Amino acid sequence: CMDRATAHPAVTQPAYALRSMLARTWLPELLVLLLAGVTRFWQLGRHSFWFDEAVSLAWAAKDPATIWRSTFPLVEDKHPPAYYLTLHFWQQLLEPLGLARNDAALRSLGAILGVLTVLGLLLLARRLSGRPTALLAGGLAGLSPVLVWYSQELRMFQPATLGLVWAAAFLVTAAGREQASHRWLTWLALVLSLTYALYSYLFSALALPAAGLTLLLLTHRPGAGRQFRFDWQRLGEGMLALAVTGGLFLPLALNAWAVNGQESTPGRAFAGFLATLWRQLDIFTLWRVDWPSLWEGAALAFFAGLLLAGLLLQWKGRTASPDRPILLLWIGLPLLLGGALQATNQAVFREDRYFLFLAPFVLWAVARGAVTLSQRWPVLGWAGGSGALLLLLLALPQVWSPRLYRENWRAAANYIADYQDRSPGLPGGVVAHVNYTDLALKWYLEQRYPPEELPVFGLFGQPLTPDQMEEVIGPPLEGMETFLGAHTLWLTQSHLAGLDDQGLVERWLDEHYPRITEQFPAGIKLTGYALRTRYDTLPTLGPDATFPEQELAPGLVLAACEVMTPQVTARDETMHPPSGWVHLRLWLTARAPLDADYPVVAQVVGPGGVWGRSLDREQDALHRFPSSQWPVGVLIRAELDVNMNPVTPPGTYSVVVRVDEAGREPAPCGSVAVE
Repeated sequence: CMDRATAHPAVTQPAYALRSMLARTWLPELLVLLLAGVTRFWQLGRHSFWFDEAVSLAWAAKDPATIWRSTFPLVEDKHPPAYYLTLHFWQQLLEPLGLARNDAALRSLGAILGVLTVLGLLLLARRLSGRPTALLAGGLAGLSPVLVWYSQELRMFQPATLGLVWAAAFLVTAAGREQASHRWLTWLALVLSLTYALYSYLFSALALPAAGLTLLLLTHRPGAGRQFRFDWQRLGEGMLALAVTGGLFLPLALNAWAVNGQESTPGRAFAGFLATLWRQLDIFTLWRVDWPSLWEGAALAFFAGLLLAGLLLQWKGRTASPDRPILLLWIGLPLLLGGALQATNQAVFREDRYFLFLAPFVLWAVARGAVTLSQRWPVLGWAGGSGALLLLLLALPQVWSPRLYRENWRAAANYIADYQDRSPGLPGGVVAHVNYTDLALKWYLEQRYPPEELPVFGLFGQPLTPDQMEEVIGPPLEGMETFLGAHTLWLTQSHLAGLDDQGLVERWLDEHYPRITEQFPAGIKLTGYALRTRYDTLPTLGPDATFPEQELAPGLVLAACEVMTPQVTARDETMHPPSGWVHLRLWLTARAPLDADYPVVAQVVGPGGVWGRSLDREQDALHRFPSSQWPVGVLIRAELDVNMNPVTPPGTYSVVVRVDEAGREPAPCGSVAVE
């Protein structure tokens, strides 16, 4: 009989040869790892560090002994020390290269750990489920939006996932090795990887029962007839390894239990558990896609079908493999334990990242479902596997979309710094409203200023009430002007829930100082205030200032004008979607007593007419200090934001200032380049 390679050599031999070559090499696995590397290293620096990442950097900046002493009790920080120590040494490694403050270089640690997670999954799934399933599982993990996202974040969730995947791989490997010396090395690797996961993220402990039951399953050997027996040697070695791990974890577990009992809010066990399972499936697959609900629901149902097939169907025509019960243990037990823990802590499933360590196992089960189906119905199985890859590929770009910007402290800091660079005569200060959110802002501002040049303060770490307006809120804010000589105050607000739900800090500032601008980078509100508005002489202005000395209305003169944002985009996705704003600083004066309150407006003009007009804000200087109240000869600092038409064509446009009611020619105020 002829085989397929010789029956139709012109058609099948090249394909057969290619298949044989791939079977003898690691090329497919290398391609999967390359895919994982590309997705995890792609645009590593796109997002700014957000508050949680800044906390990681703050801990990593301390010496190892302080990190351990401060985080091990879980009081100063709710996460154990292993990841902070890892980040500390990674930053030390980058220091000689000049990259210790580089966003992408620091995040590359998580990207590397993310690729290693995919490698561990490949090895684990290949050993238990075969190569096709392993390659598909690795491809799904490589494209997983949630795994990519947390690989690009300076937090402990991806490292814990790495530890658990490799712990499972070492457990399976050790239980199957014949040579005792090799087994002991593998058991040691199990202890190290599992302990690292536990000391990185406490919820990793939910996988411990799965590890113990997996050990029993793997050391259970078939005997004569229907009887089963244990491989007592391997079982004893594994129990010792897990016991050592448990002993190492016990002190931390006791600290965690004490803190959980003191600070968590009890709930009801398994409250909304079916909805929770559906949400977890969404997290592990499509994550935060912005698709029509019908499409998203159909895609999730598709993944649910593959997942159930992977967890319930047995291999056809193959020796029984323990992969299906192992997947049930590693996915099901942590979820069940989490549901039970809702009785003591209702927030167990609150955040997407809390059960991230289950994602590789869920994707492995999805891959197993597709391959198992292909044994019975090849078309259905191939459609399932390729469809799962395609859906994750379509969902992945959201990771870098403006919609999913992290708290954009880089944008806030850059706006403040650019403004201050153009204000040599107007020193500024920055207040991070909640005293711990100054960490991320300082990270970016300190890259451009020493602290003494642009002070950053974190204030008001306790809940604020209206009766504290003058005694608690007022004094430190007044001190910015009184003691620091600051002319400009930048208020950054984020994470206010439970601390300033009524906006009391912003209200106090609005009552005392005029606003100069407000910006809205993701997760943040940035508001500028003019602590000083009246000047006897012009302070030092930026090099691009113009001096029109033109009368806008009887007695009202525009002495100087500054375009603070000489380049803008017509559409803005960062600071205040959907349109760009041109920021102006005007220096106005009354050459004679003014008998009217003149509304000063600014416009961006060019071919076709007016392309932008200043926003009318009740809290700005022109409203707080009406022109009829201006002393003669005193310079008034007034600042405006000009809202651009989002369809403004690229080009250079003139900026003019006018008083519409006066009927006079507008005063020139420089130009702006629209990109």
